[in-house]
Amino acid sequence: MRLVRLAWLFIVLFFVTWGWILWKAPKSRADGYPQPPADLEDIVKKQFGPCFSVARERSAMKVNYLHPQDNGLPWITFLTADLDGDGVEDAIIVARCRTPLMDQGSHNYRVVDPYYTNYGYGNARVTAQFATTDPTRQNLVLVIHGAGKEAWRAAVPKAKFVFINLPFDTISVTQVTYKKRSTAAINLTEEEEQLSSVVFWDPKTRRYQWSDSVGQ
Repeated sequence: MRLVRLAWLFIVLFFVTWGWILWKAPKSRADGYPQPPADLEDIVKKQFGPCFSVARERSAMKVNYLHPQDNGLPWITFLTADLDGDGVEDAIIVARCRTPLMDQGSHNYRVVDPYYTNYGYGNARVTAQFATTDPTRQNLVLVIHGAGKEAWRAAVPKAKFVFINLPFDTISVTQVTYKKRSTAAINLTEEEEQLSSVVFWDPKTRRYQWSDSVGQ
């Protein structure tokens, strides 16, 4: 009788454990991209502060009769990749926050502007003030560099970044070749200008760089 009870206990624990793992794991959408995890909003607020929220919907396009809301591009809010090449999975999250600089001290993240840095304006405190009505610039991209077995879900990640002023209508993950080295990169697509660009980690400078001309 005792063995039967132990067997049932083992079965229950097995299904509870697998249920928890499946609930945590990203699901695939109909278009093949991962569904944001159910607890993604909580993770964003814990790691970056209460100002931040996941951008669940696309920003309205500027000229609706030329570029309607349903523009054919998938709206992606969550991706994973090993961006810094350390073998640990990182998270890429599209988010919104009116004051991204406010909590970077208390939540230990860095606000960076790879786009304007590329053109010589590298101070994010200055470029964060560049007001724009362009909806393709209103979304932030959060990157959580994973640490240990829990990767990007670690209570204390390896590093956290907030990208501001990136021009995109949708994002994806791609591979680029930079200085003869292949690396994962965030691919940014602008439908209105029919352009694409990438943001990638440069291990030599230990910072993220923006480019529209890196080999893919």
